[in-house]
Amino acid sequence: MNTMLPRLAAVVLFACVAVPEAPALTLSEQTRALARQEFRKSARRPCIPAQPCFKVRNTYPKTATPETPAWRAIDFRREPERYLEAVLAYVVEGNVEADWVLSRNRKRGWYHAAWMHPMREPVRGLTFERGSRLHELSGQQTRRTNNWAIGFYNRTGATAFARVWRDRSEPATANFAFPEGTVSAKLLFTDATDEEAPYLKGNNLVWHADIHGNGELAALRLLQVDVAVKHEAGPTFNGWVFGTFHFDGRRGHADYWRNLAPVGLEWGTSPAFTHADFTAGRRPDQGWISPAAEAQFATRAPDGKLGYLGRMNGPVDDPRSSCLACHGRAMDMRGDPEPPLFPPLAASRIRQVTVAPNTTYERDMSAGPVDEADVARFFRNLAPGESWDGTHPTLDFSLQLMKGTQLWQAWLKTQLARPQERALAVAAPARDGASRGD
Repeated sequence: MNTMLPRLAAVVLFACVAVPEAPALTLSEQTRALARQEFRKSARRPCIPAQPCFKVRNTYPKTATPETPAWRAIDFRREPERYLEAVLAYVVEGNVEADWVLSRNRKRGWYHAAWMHPMREPVRGLTFERGSRLHELSGQQTRRTNNWAIGFYNRTGATAFARVWRDRSEPATANFAFPEGTVSAKLLFTDATDEEAPYLKGNNLVWHADIHGNGELAALRLLQVDVAVKHEAGPTFNGWVFGTFHFDGRRGHADYWRNLAPVGLEWGTSPAFTHADFTAGRRPDQGWISPAAEAQFATRAPDGKLGYLGRMNGPVDDPRSSCLACHGRAMDMRGDPEPPLFPPLAASRIRQVTVAPNTTYERDMSAGPVDEADVARFFRNLAPGESWDGTHPTLDFSLQLMKGTQLWQAWLKTQLARPQERALAVAAPARDGASRGD
């Protein structure tokens, strides 16, 4: 049962009032100029001769272009697979022909998240993702494979980035929200072999990238595609729908993107779903998982499911969480540590174990039953505008925006170590009546 409705009004009020605004910083013009210069950077290392050179697209538009994409007319709860296929067609249109160089897409505008350049390699702009542990990709996988990814937003979503980075030297995140119609997508690549992930056989989307940072390129193949769509919120629905695909060469299509098989869709975290429900054979009610994908990834520990107790998650993602539960943690941390991704062992009874030379997870119920109250903190249906911890401003499920603001904060910290900046970096009244850096 959805628990968001009874507390919706109170939560929205709390989210608006309880999160304090950060005071503006008075920084030297030199530091602001350096920050604007950093904003324009694309990757952590220079381009490699005779190789493609990634160019970030972060010249964000201020207004969106009206669209009527096919997915708008599909009820994702009733026809999740059809909905997913429509969103995928929207994402790939124009990008396949452009080889995912966003500036070359002649169909619609797509944009990267800013300030992630310290993490990006220079050829394709990929960033390091969570590695796949023992048997997470298949029963034949016996080593931890490496995964790299790149994400982007449509023009509608980019208008929200334009508001955050209207001053390219300092983000403004107060009262942040993506508009309805925002679409985000992410391509995830792996170094797994055909033996480790047999369904990758026949994969002809191979990118060569400088993942080791030494100028020697490594081959990576498309494994997973994530999508997220912002709908109009309702009384028991915060508006976000997350979906995932995995590459399956057994489909046999000549076009690689037609070999992307739906994994699942999630429109809520199923907050009332417990371990007792799971062991009784029930499944979360605010998501859908393809039976074929569930069978394909049944070797995943600790329960043979993609996400926590059968919630929706991608094969690259941590099985102790779910798509919405993970992304709901997106906040402007203002230099503070990130919130935890999943419940502690004492609550979930899931622990990490070593199976040389790899790691995996297992359940240990000998210490007692699952602490459902503690677990429930990680599987909440956040209301629109609700902050995950009630302290830091929400970034509306965008972990890329969260990472960008974190990297900006880290860069600024090095600048504030300079004596001339320590004298200037004092709280000052926010300009234009708005908080800056919040």
